Amino acid sequence: MTIKEVEQYLEVPRATVRFYEKEGLIRPERGGNGYRDYSEEDVEKLRKIIIFRKLGMSLPDIEDVLDGAKPLSQAVEENIVNLEKQIEELKGALFVCHKLQEEKEEMETFEVEKYWNVIAEEEKKGNRFLDIAKDMVRFEKTVFLEHFDIADSEGNLAVSVPMAILAMLGMALSCGLVFCIFKGWSRESLIEGIRMMITLLVVEMVVSIPIFFMSRKNPEVLKKKNRDAIRLKICLGIIVVCILLMVISKIFGL
Repeated sequence: MTIKEVEQYLEVPRATVRFYEKEGLIRPERGGNGYRDYSEEDVEKLRKIIIFRKLGMSLPDIEDVLDGAKPLSQAVEENIVNLEKQIEELKGALFVCHKLQEEKEEMETFEVEKYWNVIAEEEKKGNRFLDIAKDMVRFEKTVFLEHFDIADSEGNLAVSVPMAILAMLGMALSCGLVFCIFKGWSRESLIEGIRMMITLLVVEMVVSIPIFFMSRKNPEVLKKKNRDAIRLKICLGIIVVCILLMVISKIFGL
C-alpha cells in the first residue's frame, strides 16, 4: 500500500504515519520506484499503535510491547495507574473550570486572587490539580536527551534504556578522546574531557530555566532555532558580566 492508501484506510493524516515511522515503530520497505510500500503487517501494526496511543500509552511502552520486551498486560496495568493519577489530578481542575463556566468569567473580569484562593481551598480538601513542577522536569529532561539525539517529540526516550546508556557513554567517551588528542593520552585527560561534557550539560540546563519561563507567555520560544538563539544571548550575557566583574575587581583591587 502507498502512504496515501494507508492514510485513507486508517483515516489518519499521513504526517501521523510518518511520525511513527520516524520513531522506529514501523519500518516499511521501499519498492522499485523508491516509494515506501506498506505491507499488511505494517498497517496492522499501525492500527495497534493508534489504539494504544488513544488509550494513553507512551511511545516507549508501545515500542516495548510491539517488540515483546514488555508484556501487554504489564503495560496496560501501568497505563491504568497513570490514567487513575491523571483522573485524580483532573478532578480539582474540573471543579474550578465548572465554577468559571457557571460564573461566565472572562479575562476582563477574571479575579486572580479569588481563584487562587479557591484552588488553595480545594487542595486543602484533598482535591488535586495538575502538578506544574512536572512541566519544568519534562522540559529539562528534553534539553538533556536532545544532546544525545534520543528524545521523541514528547521529550521521552525514543530508544530502549540500554541504547540510551550506550549513546550517553559514547558521547562522554568522545569528549574524553578529544581532550586526549589535545592534551596527551592519559587517564586524567580522558576524565577531564568527560567532566567538561557533564559541566556543559549542567550549564545549559541551568541556562534553559529562563527559557522555560519565557515559553509560558510565548510558546514560540520552544522552537529549536529560537531556543538556540536565546541560549546564545544568555551565554554571551553571562560572559560579558564575568568580564565586567573581572575588570571591576582589577580596578578596585578586589
